[in-house]
Amino acid sequence: MVSIIIPLYNKKNAIRQTLQSVLHQTYKDLEVIVADDGSTDGSGAIVQEVAKEDSRVKYFRKENGGVSSARNYGLSKAQGEWVVFLDADDEMLPSNLEILLGLTEKFHVNMAAANVIVSGQNGEKRRVDVRINHATRFDNYIKALIRHQSIFASGASIYKRELMGKNPYNENLSHYEDCEFELNLFVKSPIAFSPEVVMIHHEEFAELSKIRNHNKEKDFIFNMDFQNKTFWQKVRLGQFMNEGCYTYEKGTS
Repeated sequence: MVSIIIPLYNKKNAIRQTLQSVLHQTYKDLEVIVADDGSTDGSGAIVQEVAKEDSRVKYFRKENGGVSSARNYGLSKAQGEWVVFLDADDEMLPSNLEILLGLTEKFHVNMAAANVIVSGQNGEKRRVDVRINHATRFDNYIKALIRHQSIFASGASIYKRELMGKNPYNENLSHYEDCEFELNLFVKSPIAFSPEVVMIHHEEFAELSKIRNHNKEKDFIFNMDFQNKTFWQKVRLGQFMNEGCYTYEKGTS
């Protein structure tokens, strides 16, 4: 079984569509864990409504603690052998899980990922460019990311539950928390990647560009540690730093 974990906070305009994209997967042996991080806009009521229609949806509410806390909490409720983290405003394409699980079987790996389409605020959609045209196994996935041979996106990646540990996300971080997650996890096992698109990622420019100075202490960019890192991890940290500088410059312009 696959556990799809959705951290939820005030996404009433998107969560129903997100849930339906999961429930319409061609692969049916799944559960949907929604970890409501204290939503105040009625998002939780929508999830509970969908849960009444499909018992695979399981709703849990907690006090607000941030996206990392919600993901860890959702993981603690998961029963599946495999885990996918999905943002509450993104959409899985119908064959998402079938493709990702197929990669794990074909390449005998405990993690797999695939490509995404990015949907911008103006409605334009673009496929993320990668420099390979066939499914491949990477023993050094961080190196593959740096060389633009692959991507990493929540909702388009699957992990064996046993690799995750108890709290894979640092709950002291609330911005760029995925960066630390990938640095820690991607060195544990080879990863298979397919350039085939399995998800639509909906960008939210307003939130991405809204940088709050008092939250910088919870931003991975301001808490980087280069000690005891491999060469490729350090290069990846440098990429994160460049991306973070661009985001903050955009947010303050």
